[in-house]
Amino acid sequence: MTTNNAIGNHRGLALMPTLTFSIGLLVLLSVGSVLSVNWFVGIRISQEFTSRLIARVLSTEERALHEHLDAAVDLGDFVATALSSGRYRFSDPEFADLISGTVAAARQVEGVILGDDRGNGLRVVRGESNSDYRTDRFDGGADSQFVAVAEQTRSRKEPYWGPPVYREQRHETFLNYRVPIWRGDTYLGFAVFGISTHALSELAAELSEQPRSTSFILYGRDRVLAHPLMTKAMSRRSENASFPLLQTFGDPVIRDVFHLPPIDEPGMMPPAGVLAGEPTVDGEKYFVFAREIGTYSNLPITVGTYFLKRAVDAPLRLFYWSIVIAASLLGVSLIVAALMAEAIARPVRRAAMGATAISTLDFDEVAPLSGSYFREINTLARSFNAMLDGLRAFGRYVPRSLVLRLIKEGRIGAGTDERVLAIMFTDIVSFTTTCEKLTAGEVADFINQHLSLVSSCVEREGGTIDKFIGDAVMAFWGAPARVENPAASACRAAVAIQRAIAADNKRRATRGLPPVRVRIGLHMGRVVVGDIGAANRINYTIVGDAVNATQRLESLGREVDPDAEVIVLVSGEIRDAVPAGFEFIERGRHLVKGKQESIEVYQLAGPATDAAAA
Repeated sequence: MTTNNAIGNHRGLALMPTLTFSIGLLVLLSVGSVLSVNWFVGIRISQEFTSRLIARVLSTEERALHEHLDAAVDLGDFVATALSSGRYRFSDPEFADLISGTVAAARQVEGVILGDDRGNGLRVVRGESNSDYRTDRFDGGADSQFVAVAEQTRSRKEPYWGPPVYREQRHETFLNYRVPIWRGDTYLGFAVFGISTHALSELAAELSEQPRSTSFILYGRDRVLAHPLMTKAMSRRSENASFPLLQTFGDPVIRDVFHLPPIDEPGMMPPAGVLAGEPTVDGEKYFVFAREIGTYSNLPITVGTYFLKRAVDAPLRLFYWSIVIAASLLGVSLIVAALMAEAIARPVRRAAMGATAISTLDFDEVAPLSGSYFREINTLARSFNAMLDGLRAFGRYVPRSLVLRLIKEGRIGAGTDERVLAIMFTDIVSFTTTCEKLTAGEVADFINQHLSLVSSCVEREGGTIDKFIGDAVMAFWGAPARVENPAASACRAAVAIQRAIAADNKRRATRGLPPVRVRIGLHMGRVVVGDIGAANRINYTIVGDAVNATQRLESLGREVDPDAEVIVLVSGEIRDAVPAGFEFIERGRHLVKGKQESIEVYQLAGPATDAAAA
């Protein structure tokens, strides 16, 4: 067959070794899955590591800041205790020496200003070195800042951090820790301990590893409290220079620190409560981390640091490349597996689809299977195609609609049954004369076209084609599927044949061909229907006297109206069984060949509307 030739005798691959290889591939994929899990675990470890590292860096900055600020707190507690206990009085000369000594010991504190309840002031200010300091007494009433602080502390009992204060004399902004001093209910005065932004910036510079990392301290959301850039000598010549605005400070990396794009690194996970961002400045990417400190009331301080991304992400890049390579290999493995699975599944799937179409006898809808590299599948394709060729040939000689009905009704191998059926015989008038001038091929084409035309009319009305007898057609209604009114269905089919022949004759006339004239006989009676024939050749057919009567009715048409284009003669049984809607012409009683009693004969003129129009 042609379909088998398309496949040929290609040996192909054996299915079992191929499946073995596929299983090995699946094992490889399984191992790859385990490796993938390991990679994901690695990412989690990397995220945990970076989270702890970031927390440690910020905690180091926070701890260093605490050391600076707590020095002022400890010094304030010491001075307040010394005065409130009565051991020292504000006016004692040795008290000034005490304050000078404590300032010298607490290098984080830049200076101390003390005031008594009468407005007298004592100032101790650190010089250029830790051992150099200046002490002086002054009238606080002439210093507006002194007066304002005195009024504020008089109304408080507990120490507190005041807002940053810029001292014109020092060209410096100070964080100031204010301590009200009381002995019972008696107000003795106050002490203010200053920590300069310059000192905090030196701390930030010590914590930085520039250019790799830079530490900074912010005050609120709009001011820079400490930054390595603020350690320069010229940075303290004005209040804005010593306590600059974040937006105009001059470090573009942290200019929008509270509105940075998030970090897009799978292996980088900041700890909870940490502000993280990934800004880009002049084409260079940075990692920025910051955390607000809530330890000191009234001090909205945020500590932070930022890293040059390319200086810290080399291990991450190596890790990511490993993931990319592993994922690529896994992807290739999946593609190979998919291609192999498709190569195996495609012919099997097509065979299944073809088998489904074959189950409904749609042989023309089934495509032959193509060859395969797999030996067993190649053999399956050859066998399937050979079966398909055989079924297509078989289908040319078996009425598909009948077989489908038998399958649907469960009548395959069901034997015979008695039923009352409507039976039709059709025959071409003067068929021999019509074909005299035709070649054998033209005769075959003519018969095939005519039988197709009649068959389609019969099958549209639910009829069963019993057999073709030359140019004649034998059909019946009521088996294998039961029909509500077999006689009506048969009449409708006959009318449809009349119309189809008339339309075909018009087409033949345009080609100069003679018209085709047809006789049709319809009868209704009890017959035996079912599997009839020899053991090796069974036909689903009908036998009985009604069959012979129908054929005689068809032959009677030559006597009733020999010149009719299509004459349909029906028996009285048909006429009595059909509902209203058909027009019949009475043709009297006739004794047909093979019958001892005459039968009533009627000519079907068509539906009532057609007859009225005629």
